[in-house]
Amino acid sequence: MKILWFAHRDIKHPKAGGAERTIYEVGKRFVKLGADVNLVTVNSGHLLNYEIFDGIKTYRIKGNIKAHLNVKKMIKKIDPDVIIDDMGHAIPWCSPWFTHKKVIVFFRHLHARSLPGQVNIFLAKIITFIEKMYPFIYKNNIFVTESDTSEDDLIHLGIKKENIVRIPPGVDLNLFHAGEKTKNVQLLYFGGLRKYKRPEYAIRVYEELYNKIQNLKLVITGNGPMLNKMKDDVKNKNYNIDFLGKIDYNELSKIIRESWVNLHFSVTEGWGYSILESSASGTPTVAFRVPGVIDTIKNNFNGFLVNDISEFRDKILYIIKNEDLFIKNSRKFAEDFTWDKTAEMWYKLLNND
Repeated sequence: MKILWFAHRDIKHPKAGGAERTIYEVGKRFVKLGADVNLVTVNSGHLLNYEIFDGIKTYRIKGNIKAHLNVKKMIKKIDPDVIIDDMGHAIPWCSPWFTHKKVIVFFRHLHARSLPGQVNIFLAKIITFIEKMYPFIYKNNIFVTESDTSEDDLIHLGIKKENIVRIPPGVDLNLFHAGEKTKNVQLLYFGGLRKYKRPEYAIRVYEELYNKIQNLKLVITGNGPMLNKMKDDVKNKNYNIDFLGKIDYNELSKIIRESWVNLHFSVTEGWGYSILESSASGTPTVAFRVPGVIDTIKNNFNGFLVNDISEFRDKILYIIKNEDLFIKNSRKFAEDFTWDKTAEMWYKLLNND
Protein backbone atom coordinates (compact mmCIF):
# COMPACT_ATOMS: atom_id res chain seq x y z
CA MET A 1 0.00 0.00 0.00
CA LYS A 2 1.35 3.41 -1.01
CA ILE A 3 0.29 6.20 1.35
CA LEU A 4 0.51 9.94 0.70
CA TRP A 5 0.17 12.04 3.87
CA PHE A 6 -0.19 15.83 3.54
CA ALA A 7 0.68 17.77 6.72
CA HIS A 8 1.98 21.25 7.54
CA ARG A 9 4.83 20.04 9.76
CA ASP A 10 6.85 16.91 10.35
CA ILE A 11 8.61 15.66 13.48
CA LYS A 12 11.81 17.59 12.65
CA HIS A 13 10.05 20.95 12.33
CA PRO A 14 11.20 23.34 15.11
CA LYS A 15 7.56 23.84 16.14
CA ALA A 16 6.65 20.15 16.05
CA GLY A 17 4.30 18.99 18.77
CA GLY A 18 1.74 16.32 19.49
CA ALA A 19 0.20 16.38 16.02
CA GLU A 20 3.57 15.74 14.39
CA ARG A 21 4.35 13.03 16.94
CA THR A 22 1.27 11.13 15.78
CA ILE A 23 2.31 11.36 12.13
CA TYR A 24 5.78 10.07 12.97
CA GLU A 25 4.75 7.25 15.33
CA VAL A 26 1.97 5.99 13.06
CA GLY A 27 3.97 6.50 9.87
CA LYS A 28 7.00 4.50 10.97
CA ARG A 29 4.74 1.63 12.05
CA PHE A 30 3.08 1.71 8.62
CA VAL A 31 6.55 1.20 7.14
CA LYS A 32 7.13 -1.83 9.36
CA LEU A 33 3.82 -3.24 8.12
CA GLY A 34 5.15 -3.00 4.58
CA ALA A 35 3.58 0.29 3.46
CA ASP A 36 5.30 2.90 1.28
CA VAL A 37 4.80 6.08 3.32
CA ASN A 38 5.22 9.47 1.64
CA LEU A 39 4.87 12.61 3.75
CA VAL A 40 4.51 15.99 2.05
CA THR A 41 5.01 18.89 4.41
CA VAL A 42 6.19 22.50 4.65
CA ASN A 43 9.90 23.25 4.97
CA SER A 44 10.59 25.67 7.82
CA GLY A 45 13.67 26.81 5.89
CA HIS A 46 16.38 24.84 7.71
CA LEU A 47 15.53 21.26 6.76
CA LEU A 48 16.33 19.05 3.79
CA ASN A 49 13.86 19.24 0.94
CA TYR A 50 13.81 15.45 0.86
CA GLU A 51 14.93 12.77 3.28
CA ILE A 52 13.95 9.31 4.44
CA PHE A 53 13.56 9.21 8.21
CA ASP A 54 12.68 5.90 9.88
CA GLY A 55 11.40 4.72 6.52
CA ILE A 56 9.10 7.72 5.98
CA LYS A 57 9.86 9.46 2.68
CA THR A 58 9.54 13.14 3.55
CA TYR A 59 9.13 15.82 0.89
CA ARG A 60 9.39 19.38 2.20
CA ILE A 61 8.15 22.35 0.18
CA LYS A 62 9.16 25.88 1.19
CA GLY A 63 6.16 28.04 1.96
CA ASN A 64 2.64 27.18 3.10
CA ILE A 65 0.99 28.53 -0.04
CA LYS A 66 3.43 26.75 -2.36
CA ALA A 67 2.91 23.47 -0.51
CA HIS A 68 -0.85 23.71 -1.11
CA LEU A 69 -0.37 24.66 -4.76
CA ASN A 70 1.69 21.50 -5.22
CA VAL A 71 -0.99 19.06 -4.03
CA LYS A 72 -2.06 18.02 -7.52
CA LYS A 73 1.57 17.67 -8.64
CA MET A 74 2.52 15.50 -5.65
CA ILE A 75 -0.52 13.25 -6.08
CA LYS A 76 0.47 12.69 -9.70
CA LYS A 77 4.15 12.16 -8.82
CA ILE A 78 3.59 9.64 -6.01
CA ASP A 79 0.43 8.01 -7.39
CA PRO A 80 -0.74 6.74 -3.98
CA ASP A 81 -3.35 4.13 -3.14
CA VAL A 82 -4.69 6.31 -0.33
CA ILE A 83 -4.24 9.91 0.80
CA ILE A 84 -4.43 11.46 4.28
CA ASP A 85 -5.25 15.17 4.43
CA ASP A 86 -4.00 16.22 7.86
CA MET A 87 -5.89 19.26 9.17
CA GLY A 88 -3.51 19.99 12.03
CA HIS A 89 -3.32 23.61 10.92
CA ALA A 90 -6.83 24.33 9.63
CA ILE A 91 -6.20 25.03 5.94
CA PRO A 92 -7.50 22.07 3.88
CA TRP A 93 -5.38 20.30 1.26
CA CYS A 94 -8.44 19.66 -0.96
CA SER A 95 -7.06 16.37 -2.30
CA PRO A 96 -10.50 15.12 -3.48
CA TRP A 97 -10.48 17.94 -6.05
CA PHE A 98 -7.49 16.37 -7.79
CA THR A 99 -8.01 12.62 -7.57
CA HIS A 100 -10.55 9.83 -7.36
CA LYS A 101 -8.30 7.90 -4.96
CA LYS A 102 -9.39 7.27 -1.40
CA VAL A 103 -8.88 10.35 0.82
CA ILE A 104 -9.04 10.24 4.63
CA VAL A 105 -9.27 13.53 6.53
CA PHE A 106 -7.46 13.78 9.88
CA PHE A 107 -9.27 16.43 11.94
CA ARG A 108 -7.47 17.50 15.14
CA HIS A 109 -9.63 20.21 16.66
CA LEU A 110 -11.70 23.26 15.79
CA HIS A 111 -9.16 26.05 15.35
CA ALA A 112 -11.78 28.76 15.76
CA ARG A 113 -11.49 28.30 19.55
CA SER A 114 -7.74 28.89 19.69
CA LEU A 115 -7.43 31.78 17.22
CA PRO A 116 -8.28 34.76 19.48
CA GLY A 117 -5.05 36.43 20.51
CA GLN A 118 -2.99 34.43 18.03
CA VAL A 119 -4.00 36.04 14.74
CA ASN A 120 -5.76 39.26 13.77
CA ILE A 121 -9.56 39.38 13.64
CA PHE A 122 -9.66 39.38 9.82
CA LEU A 123 -7.51 36.23 9.53
CA ALA A 124 -9.46 34.56 12.35
CA LYS A 125 -12.71 35.10 10.43
CA ILE A 126 -11.18 33.66 7.25
CA ILE A 127 -9.96 30.51 9.01
CA THR A 128 -13.28 30.10 10.81
CA PHE A 129 -15.08 30.35 7.45
CA ILE A 130 -12.70 27.82 5.89
CA GLU A 131 -13.40 25.32 8.68
CA LYS A 132 -17.12 25.67 7.96
CA MET A 133 -16.38 24.64 4.35
CA TYR A 134 -15.02 21.21 5.32
CA PRO A 135 -18.36 19.43 4.66
CA PHE A 136 -18.35 20.80 1.10
CA ILE A 137 -14.67 20.13 0.37
CA TYR A 138 -14.80 16.64 1.90
CA LYS A 139 -18.44 15.80 1.24
CA ASN A 140 -18.11 12.02 1.02
CA ASN A 141 -14.84 11.44 2.85
CA ILE A 142 -14.14 9.67 6.13
CA PHE A 143 -12.91 11.90 8.95
CA VAL A 144 -10.59 10.56 11.65
CA THR A 145 -10.49 12.40 14.95
CA GLU A 146 -9.15 11.70 18.41
CA SER A 147 -11.50 13.08 21.04
CA ASP A 148 -15.21 13.16 21.87
CA THR A 149 -15.16 16.95 21.62
CA SER A 150 -13.62 16.92 18.13
CA GLU A 151 -16.24 14.40 16.99
CA ASP A 152 -18.98 16.72 18.28
CA ASP A 153 -17.30 19.64 16.47
CA LEU A 154 -17.36 17.74 13.18
CA ILE A 155 -21.04 16.89 13.60
CA HIS A 156 -21.74 20.55 14.38
CA LEU A 157 -19.90 21.54 11.17
CA GLY A 158 -22.17 19.22 9.22
CA ILE A 159 -20.14 16.01 8.90
CA LYS A 160 -22.31 12.89 9.15
CA LYS A 161 -21.65 10.83 12.27
CA GLU A 162 -21.30 7.66 10.19
CA ASN A 163 -18.38 9.31 8.35
CA ILE A 164 -16.41 9.90 11.57
CA VAL A 165 -13.94 7.39 13.03
CA ARG A 166 -12.39 7.83 16.47
CA ILE A 167 -8.71 6.81 16.73
CA PRO A 168 -7.02 8.00 19.93
CA PRO A 169 -3.25 8.58 19.93
CA GLY A 170 -0.73 6.54 21.85
CA VAL A 171 2.20 7.18 24.14
CA ASP A 172 5.69 5.68 24.40
CA LEU A 173 5.28 3.67 27.61
CA ASN A 174 8.98 2.78 27.67
CA LEU A 175 10.32 6.31 27.36
CA PHE A 176 7.63 7.79 29.59
CA HIS A 177 7.61 5.71 32.76
CA ALA A 178 7.24 6.31 36.48
CA GLY A 179 10.35 6.99 38.55
CA GLU A 180 11.62 8.69 41.68
CA LYS A 181 10.25 12.16 42.36
CA THR A 182 12.38 15.12 43.40
CA LYS A 183 13.01 15.50 47.13
CA ASN A 184 11.13 18.80 47.25
CA VAL A 185 7.86 19.36 45.40
CA GLN A 186 8.37 20.23 41.75
CA LEU A 187 5.56 21.50 39.54
CA LEU A 188 5.85 21.28 35.76
CA TYR A 189 4.49 23.11 32.76
CA PHE A 190 5.54 21.75 29.39
CA GLY A 191 4.24 22.65 25.96
CA GLY A 192 3.98 25.60 23.62
CA LEU A 193 4.25 29.03 25.19
CA ARG A 194 1.47 30.51 23.07
CA LYS A 195 -1.39 32.71 24.19
CA TYR A 196 -4.23 30.18 23.83
CA LYS A 197 -2.32 27.73 26.04
CA ARG A 198 -2.14 30.36 28.83
CA PRO A 199 1.30 29.26 30.16
CA GLU A 200 1.55 32.40 32.32
CA TYR A 201 -1.03 30.81 34.63
CA ALA A 202 1.73 28.46 35.81
CA ILE A 203 3.36 31.41 37.56
CA ARG A 204 0.06 32.42 39.16
CA VAL A 205 -0.42 28.91 40.53
CA TYR A 206 3.17 28.83 41.77
CA GLU A 207 2.61 32.12 43.62
CA GLU A 208 -0.54 30.71 45.25
CA LEU A 209 1.50 27.81 46.66
CA TYR A 210 4.81 29.58 47.27
CA ASN A 211 4.24 30.10 50.99
CA LYS A 212 2.39 26.84 51.52
CA ILE A 213 4.98 24.36 50.23
CA GLN A 214 8.57 24.62 51.43
CA ASN A 215 11.23 24.87 48.69
CA LEU A 216 8.61 24.67 45.97
CA LYS A 217 10.03 24.60 42.43
CA LEU A 218 8.42 25.25 39.05
CA VAL A 219 9.93 23.99 35.81
CA ILE A 220 8.72 25.48 32.52
CA THR A 221 9.78 23.94 29.22
CA GLY A 222 8.99 24.93 25.65
CA ASN A 223 9.34 27.99 23.46
CA GLY A 224 6.92 30.53 22.09
CA PRO A 225 5.94 34.20 22.01
CA MET A 226 5.01 34.22 25.73
CA LEU A 227 8.47 33.17 26.94
CA ASN A 228 10.16 36.57 27.30
CA LYS A 229 7.17 38.16 29.04
CA MET A 230 7.01 35.29 31.52
CA LYS A 231 10.70 35.65 32.28
CA ASP A 232 10.28 39.40 32.78
CA ASP A 233 7.37 38.84 35.18
CA VAL A 234 9.57 36.90 37.62
CA LYS A 235 12.94 38.56 36.93
CA ASN A 236 13.21 40.45 40.22
CA LYS A 237 11.40 37.93 42.40
CA ASN A 238 13.03 35.35 44.59
CA TYR A 239 11.25 32.42 42.96
CA ASN A 240 12.62 28.97 42.25
CA ILE A 241 11.50 28.81 38.61
CA ASP A 242 13.52 27.26 35.78
CA PHE A 243 12.85 28.14 32.14
CA LEU A 244 14.43 25.33 30.11
CA GLY A 245 13.27 26.23 26.61
CA LYS A 246 12.72 23.41 24.15
CA ILE A 247 14.54 20.26 25.24
CA ASP A 248 15.01 16.85 23.67
CA TYR A 249 12.54 14.05 24.27
CA ASN A 250 14.79 12.03 26.59
CA GLU A 251 15.49 14.99 28.87
CA LEU A 252 11.81 15.91 28.84
CA SER A 253 10.75 12.42 29.91
CA LYS A 254 13.16 12.59 32.87
CA ILE A 255 11.80 15.95 34.04
CA ILE A 256 8.20 14.76 33.74
CA ARG A 257 8.66 11.64 35.86
CA GLU A 258 10.61 13.62 38.51
CA SER A 259 7.84 16.21 38.83
CA TRP A 260 4.96 15.88 41.27
CA VAL A 261 2.18 17.62 39.33
CA ASN A 262 1.80 18.64 35.69
CA LEU A 263 -0.03 21.92 34.99
CA HIS A 264 -2.16 22.48 31.89
CA PHE A 265 -4.06 25.67 31.08
CA SER A 266 -4.98 25.52 27.38
CA VAL A 267 -8.24 26.96 26.06
CA THR A 268 -8.66 23.92 23.83
CA GLU A 269 -6.79 20.88 22.48
CA GLY A 270 -7.38 18.27 19.83
CA TRP A 271 -6.06 15.83 22.39
CA GLY A 272 -4.04 16.35 25.59
CA TYR A 273 -0.81 14.70 24.35
CA SER A 274 1.31 16.19 27.12
CA ILE A 275 -1.21 14.99 29.71
CA LEU A 276 -0.98 11.44 28.39
CA GLU A 277 2.84 11.55 28.47
CA SER A 278 2.65 12.90 32.00
CA SER A 279 0.28 10.13 33.09
CA ALA A 280 2.58 7.48 31.61
CA SER A 281 5.35 8.99 33.75
CA GLY A 282 3.31 8.63 36.92
CA THR A 283 2.73 12.38 37.11
CA PRO A 284 -0.90 13.53 37.56
CA THR A 285 -2.22 16.67 35.88
CA VAL A 286 -4.47 19.50 36.97
CA ALA A 287 -6.09 21.17 33.98
CA PHE A 288 -9.05 23.24 32.90
CA ARG A 289 -12.15 21.34 31.83
CA VAL A 290 -11.86 22.19 28.14
CA PRO A 291 -12.32 20.40 24.77
CA GLY A 292 -9.72 17.71 24.09
CA VAL A 293 -8.42 17.71 27.67
CA ILE A 294 -11.53 16.08 29.11
CA ASP A 295 -10.63 12.88 27.24
CA THR A 296 -7.23 12.60 28.92
CA ILE A 297 -8.04 13.16 32.60
CA LYS A 298 -10.27 10.96 34.74
CA ASN A 299 -11.21 13.13 37.68
CA ASN A 300 -9.55 12.20 40.98
CA PHE A 301 -7.67 9.38 39.23
CA ASN A 302 -4.83 10.67 37.05
CA GLY A 303 -5.50 14.26 38.04
CA PHE A 304 -8.27 16.83 38.19
CA LEU A 305 -10.36 18.88 35.79
CA VAL A 306 -11.24 22.32 37.13
CA ASN A 307 -13.35 25.26 35.97
CA ASP A 308 -11.41 28.17 37.46
CA ILE A 309 -7.79 29.08 38.16
CA SER A 310 -8.62 29.41 41.86
CA GLU A 311 -9.20 25.64 42.08
CA PHE A 312 -5.66 24.65 41.11
CA ARG A 313 -4.15 25.29 44.53
CA ASP A 314 -6.38 22.92 46.51
CA LYS A 315 -6.25 20.17 43.90
CA ILE A 316 -2.45 20.29 43.81
CA LEU A 317 -2.23 20.15 47.61
CA TYR A 318 -4.57 17.16 47.59
CA ILE A 319 -2.45 15.33 45.02
CA ILE A 320 0.74 15.97 46.99
CA LYS A 321 -0.83 14.42 50.11
CA ASN A 322 -1.86 11.35 48.09
CA GLU A 323 1.09 11.23 45.70
CA ASP A 324 1.68 7.46 45.71
CA LEU A 325 -1.92 6.72 44.74
CA PHE A 326 -1.88 9.28 41.94
CA ILE A 327 1.41 7.92 40.58
CA LYS A 328 -0.10 4.44 40.36
CA ASN A 329 -3.41 5.60 38.87
CA SER A 330 -1.77 7.90 36.33
CA ARG A 331 0.38 5.12 34.92
CA LYS A 332 -2.60 2.76 34.86
CA PHE A 333 -4.63 5.28 32.85
CA ALA A 334 -1.88 5.71 30.23
CA GLU A 335 -1.37 2.00 29.70
CA ASP A 336 -4.59 1.85 27.67
CA PHE A 337 -2.95 4.00 24.98
CA THR A 338 -0.18 2.58 22.80
CA TRP A 339 1.15 3.67 19.42
CA ASP A 340 0.93 0.09 18.16
CA LYS A 341 -2.81 0.08 18.85
CA THR A 342 -3.22 3.49 17.20
CA ALA A 343 -1.30 2.43 14.08
CA GLU A 344 -3.26 -0.81 13.79
CA MET A 345 -6.56 1.10 13.86
CA TRP A 346 -5.29 3.50 11.19
CA TYR A 347 -3.96 0.70 8.99
CA LYS A 348 -7.23 -1.20 9.16
CA LEU A 349 -9.12 1.95 8.13
CA LEU A 350 -6.80 2.63 5.20
CA ASN A 351 -7.19 -0.96 3.98
CA ASN A 352 -10.97 -0.91 4.32
CA ASP A 353 -12.61 -0.60 0.93
